[in-house]
Amino acid sequence: MEHPLRRHVVTLALATAGLAAVLPMAQVYAATPPPGPAASAPRTGDGGVQARATGTDAQQRAFWAEHEKNGSLRQFTGKLPDWKPKADPPRPKEPGAGRTVEAPAAAPQQKGKSRFAAGSPAETRLRATTGRIQISWPDEENPSTWWGSACTGNVINSESKDVIATARHCIPHDKQGRIISKAQYQFIPGYSKDADGTEHAPYGTWTFRSVGVVSDSAGQQSTDTAFLALNTQNGTHVQDKVGASGYRFGTTSLPNQVVIAGIPANSNQFHTCVRQPYWGPDNPPQILGRGGPCNGDSELSGGASGGPLLDGDTFDSGPVQIGDFSGSRLDDAAAAVWRDAALAVFRSVQGTDGGQPGHDKVTTLTNANNNLADLYAYRTDSGAPVHTYHATGGQNQQWHLWDKGEGYFLIENRYTEQQGVTGAEARVLDYNFSNGTAWSHRVNGTGSDNQLWRFRATTGRPGWYTIRSKRGDLCLGAPEGEGQLTVAPCGTTDGLDSQQWKLQ
Repeated sequence: MEHPLRRHVVTLALATAGLAAVLPMAQVYAATPPPGPAASAPRTGDGGVQARATGTDAQQRAFWAEHEKNGSLRQFTGKLPDWKPKADPPRPKEPGAGRTVEAPAAAPQQKGKSRFAAGSPAETRLRATTGRIQISWPDEENPSTWWGSACTGNVINSESKDVIATARHCIPHDKQGRIISKAQYQFIPGYSKDADGTEHAPYGTWTFRSVGVVSDSAGQQSTDTAFLALNTQNGTHVQDKVGASGYRFGTTSLPNQVVIAGIPANSNQFHTCVRQPYWGPDNPPQILGRGGPCNGDSELSGGASGGPLLDGDTFDSGPVQIGDFSGSRLDDAAAAVWRDAALAVFRSVQGTDGGQPGHDKVTTLTNANNNLADLYAYRTDSGAPVHTYHATGGQNQQWHLWDKGEGYFLIENRYTEQQGVTGAEARVLDYNFSNGTAWSHRVNGTGSDNQLWRFRATTGRPGWYTIRSKRGDLCLGAPEGEGQLTVAPCGTTDGLDSQQWKLQ
């Protein structure tokens, strides 16, 4: 007998507010986001389907603020069912494929007292990393109307320090089974709402830069997983602000107990549910929690979808997420378990793919001095200098890699691309051989030698590269502080410290 899947997402008509630390709810009926870059088409990759944000952090914040200004929320009576995105399965030789891949929980890097009441250290940490995801997207039939929903997400340890996990069925899609590329997402770690309607966002709000969902042509609940990469908040990564749960991909042995957490809309408070796990009937299997749906004191109803599934045996020593809450099945709590496909999407969404360059990849270029390659003053003219600068979350610090063969890439600035300066007018990283500096320049055909770059892995420093111009095999370098990038001899076989870069 087929049992219906019950999804625990709450849907609301039109999106909610851009929250301060404490603020009221808001409603909008037909608002549109501020003008911004054109939408980027969703794309497929190993394990899933991904899409990038269509606006900058500032544009997204203006979008949510506009919605807050225009009214109050009303309940939406429609449903947000799961869907069946199609993509290639992960390659058998992908790093970690078929094996367990894990990382420990991470403490916040910013010092400060916990903003939550005393509890177990693990639960206090999980309260900070778990948050409300507010989601808004345009109606497919009437694009001037924007719908909204709420799910739960959790920050997990990542190289980029910007990744949250949630459920696939929380991500808006069109009738063709594609991610709606204009959808907006806002994450509020530590979110809660008092009985009098006062909302709390103790760590502020975070906009997104990319989203990816795990593929499943059958639409099974066992693969109901999605990941979002967030923009920084005034240069601060969400993981540095609130910490992160550890992760485990490839769980094959059941722990004695699991912990499920979420923020349901009926209480708007953080809840946990402890269950004895057993394998569900699907393949790959999901974890079900014996004891019925999570209700009563551990209520996980609408809005809790996407909350973390954690190993209960190691919970007190540091939360480790092994999947995400998807609802209920067979009258028990149900969660998707993370396997190879989820690992592939996670790596792609965080913008590192294990820290490796790749075709059609958008990434930041972080120097060993912890500054980023930055298109100076958001200039779109040919010949604008490229500097190193502290992280701002701006698209002028993002770079789009295009594989041109023989190990060389064109490195296009994401901001100029989003402003429509593309094709024959595209602005790419260019070695100005007249003075030994780097600048953003109009592409020369398919790329001249001084516009083609290769990434050479640095011996003994996993994840670090020298970026070398095809013209002269010279290395891209950065000054000690903030200033224009240089292109100069590499100094040693692996380059100088100032010539080390990481893709994040």
